[in-house]
Amino acid sequence: MRTPSGWLLILLLLAAPPARGAPLDLFAVSDAVRVFEDGYALPREQAREVRVLGLQNEVLSAQFVIRANEDLQDVTIQVGPLRCDQADSVLPPSAVRWNFVDGISIRENTPKLDKRDLTRPAPAVFPDVLSEDRRRPLAKGTLKAVYLTIAVPRDAKAGEYRGEVAVRSARTGAALPLALTVCPLALSDQRHLMVAEWFSTHRFKQHHGIDPRDQDAFYRMLGVYAKNMAEHRQNVFRVSLELIRCSRGGDGKLELDFSAFDRWAEVFWSTGRMDLLETGFVARFGEGGWSSPDVLLRDFGVRDASGKTVRVPGKEFLPEFLPALVEHLRRKKWLDKTVFHISDEPSNHNIMAWREASDFVHRCAPQLRRIDAIETPHCLDRLEVWVPKLDHLATWSGAFEDAQRRGNEMWFYTVGIFQKGSLPNKTVDVPLIDSRIIHWINCRYALKGYLHWGLNAWSDDPIADPGKHRGDGWHVYPAKGGLLNSLRWEQMRNGLQDYECLWLLEDRIAKVKTAMPPRAAALIDPHRRSVEIASQVVRTYDDCSRDPAVLYAARRQAIEETIALDAEPHLVVQTNPMELSTIAGDSAVDVHGWVQPGTTVKLNGRAAPVADDGLFLAQTAPSREGTITVEATRGQRSKTLVRKFKVALPQADPK
Repeated sequence: MRTPSGWLLILLLLAAPPARGAPLDLFAVSDAVRVFEDGYALPREQAREVRVLGLQNEVLSAQFVIRANEDLQDVTIQVGPLRCDQADSVLPPSAVRWNFVDGISIRENTPKLDKRDLTRPAPAVFPDVLSEDRRRPLAKGTLKAVYLTIAVPRDAKAGEYRGEVAVRSARTGAALPLALTVCPLALSDQRHLMVAEWFSTHRFKQHHGIDPRDQDAFYRMLGVYAKNMAEHRQNVFRVSLELIRCSRGGDGKLELDFSAFDRWAEVFWSTGRMDLLETGFVARFGEGGWSSPDVLLRDFGVRDASGKTVRVPGKEFLPEFLPALVEHLRRKKWLDKTVFHISDEPSNHNIMAWREASDFVHRCAPQLRRIDAIETPHCLDRLEVWVPKLDHLATWSGAFEDAQRRGNEMWFYTVGIFQKGSLPNKTVDVPLIDSRIIHWINCRYALKGYLHWGLNAWSDDPIADPGKHRGDGWHVYPAKGGLLNSLRWEQMRNGLQDYECLWLLEDRIAKVKTAMPPRAAALIDPHRRSVEIASQVVRTYDDCSRDPAVLYAARRQAIEETIALDAEPHLVVQTNPMELSTIAGDSAVDVHGWVQPGTTVKLNGRAAPVADDGLFLAQTAPSREGTITVEATRGQRSKTLVRKFKVALPQADPK
């Protein structure tokens, strides 16, 4: 069985070049890079084979490129079955979806970003759209990327599957081998990270051709959105309070009609993949908008006995409305799965007013968990779910870590054109891998969720004229019958799957921990190892590797370590400081852990004492290369783990 070179990572060496004068040339590149049609900054890592490696129940991606050496007509793609001879198993062609990659026109690059953090200077056409076209002409001298999406069934047998992708045109054709390695490990259906993607429906008519009066068509399209979001591992959805119709009868009692609210929510719950409902936004900024020092409870529309809608101040409306909302959510069994917004993006200049509004809501309905995107660390106990912007999270990390320690749930959000520094971003002119790295940040810093403001906040023409947000306001593109996915949307799903791979490692360590004696278990933090591996990709918030090879190597390591935990001898190792830390050249590292009783342990070749119950505690200096090698042997079986450190050697005496 051929050894794969990395997770979805393409072979680094070029095979023999195509025959001289061939009408078209095919080569594979990483799925985490953009390929420009004019060949700008073409990735040097090219191969004559597409290689993909992943888990059962995972949606994998890969990418190859067509180089047109002459004008080509009616270019299309065919994918054959993928066969695994060792496992006598076949994945049908339908398991692989393909799309031509198209671009959007960016006139000026995103402000506040260093030129080094941009993929390319604007103006240019930046690849992002996964086209639904099945045939294309290609002009001589151009490149066209083709994106592959492979759905691995949960019951797929482990092993290497081989097939090919063929490119055909009116007069010629060529093919690339496709190799898929399926590991003996399944991705969980359960989502262990909360991910919210805000969207709107007010432009359904403009972009989807749906008359809002046609409720059946409207809800069918809403179902398309829900299905697409669920397929991309989004598990939080918004339902506006405006869908609840409020009226007063002749007795003056508030009457609430939840039918539209419930119908909307049921569209998303019915996907079977949603974990959280967002609603709320009951306050607004004062005159001057966001810059105002005031945050005021807003008015609400209530229809009176005559049929006229009147505006009722929030201080009068909410004490009656919110308890009724809580009771409805409880009856629907949604209360524990609901979070409630006060007002979007409070900052230091209006946080005191925001806190008053939040207090008021909490007094009316203490059962509602509050969530807001925030630009301040001063929410205190007025918020259960904190969602700071990434640049604020990085800058004020100490304050937000204190909030985490006090029991507050911490997410983060991004807004491309307002984000400063070299942090991962979502605009179309930054490296594609940024959309994936975002969820390595979640693991690295134990953040429980991510919020993005725009699934479909399209300009009038998001492809030809995307406007000031440069694609950050959307992850999908409009089509009359539905939605077109983007490269960023696919990579975001890949990042969420990466997070789940790291979670699998943590979960497996936690299960092994249950077999340890209490004194050993007390020393082991199951999350630590995932953080160490994530640190290979995210060293700090603003020091992240954009190299796909680094990310795929870390991902593969997490998977291999998870699988290895089931193999004897059982071994769990933890160090202080954690792996990849910088230590003085003459310092020792604390190495401790647990093995099955009867196992011997060596650290860098020297025997370490092991207690009868399997606990070992030792100190050792790293090798000159900065490594500590842990060898465990029990009977005829052995296992080796390596931890790497950065050794700071003493400076030579200038005398």
